[in-house]
Amino acid sequence: MKKIVLLLSLAVLASCGSNAEVSVPTENLNEVLACLDAKGLIAKYGAKSVILDTAIITGDDTLRGAIIFPGTAKQANVFFHEGKISDVSIQGESSAWKTASGLYLGLPLQEVEKLNSKNFTISGFGWAHGGSVVSWEGGKLAGDSTLTHLVSFRNKRQIISVEEFNKVSGEAEFDVRHPAIQQMNPVLEQITILKPYIPSKEEGKGIAKKIESSQMPVH
Repeated sequence: MKKIVLLLSLAVLASCGSNAEVSVPTENLNEVLACLDAKGLIAKYGAKSVILDTAIITGDDTLRGAIIFPGTAKQANVFFHEGKISDVSIQGESSAWKTASGLYLGLPLQEVEKLNSKNFTISGFGWAHGGSVVSWEGGKLAGDSTLTHLVSFRNKRQIISVEEFNKVSGEAEFDVRHPAIQQMNPVLEQITILKPYIPSKEEGKGIAKKIESSQMPVH
């Protein structure tokens, strides 16, 4: 009888543990980016699921863009450059979306390291842009000229002491191999996939002129 009770207890504990984990989403966020423009979004997801030209609050910024599937687990923010989709983002504790590279909200840092195939660098915690990836250090998630990833992690301050947390806080950069970061093993709370913007030759010349003029000494 004791053995049966023990087995039942272990089964309950295993069930509770699995429920606490974030399940792997099935929707592909890259397909949103592939819609190319607003018409593509509506064609793929339907006009009722797309809100165009609306204000989107992200961090300290308020930007204009589109929202698909607002108020649902499939909500995603879509931003444009010259009428074309430039980036797509999700944020929060969980989402129905994941990237083609395997990223999803709630994924622990150590799992992100595996997807990147190496360590990477993040900003210190405890401020507006804390826990954001500064550099993928040439790993797989750095992407290429067609797509890259921007992500930020939610800190788990309660897991470590205040002293240890302070060692990886503030406007500084830290290798994720830092013992305090590894102990926290924070999870993803924001993911953005974007097409890197490459200026045209004319735009490049204009940017160069602005930089040159700003650096010229005033007589």
